[in-house]
Amino acid sequence: MDRLAFKRLTPHESRIYAGGDHVGDVYRHRDILAPGRVYYVVHFYEDPRGPRRVHDRRRIRDVAQILYESHPLWP
Repeated sequence: MDRLAFKRLTPHESRIYAGGDHVGDVYRHRDILAPGRVYYVVHFYEDPRGPRRVHDRRRIRDVAQILYESHPLWP
């Protein structure tokens, strides 16, 4: 499997690349239930499981890699 690369577009949005192809996005959102905190949404294209919410910024890369490697529609 390809190792993922991330490219920050804005402080609130990044793109996910695998093998040079844009395969998904990461979005940063303010947590309205916990003022002052944020969470991140990792979303891969064509993934029927839907986006995944990540609360710990340090886990984004690991969670994205696991989701990419287990994507049900990609070989």
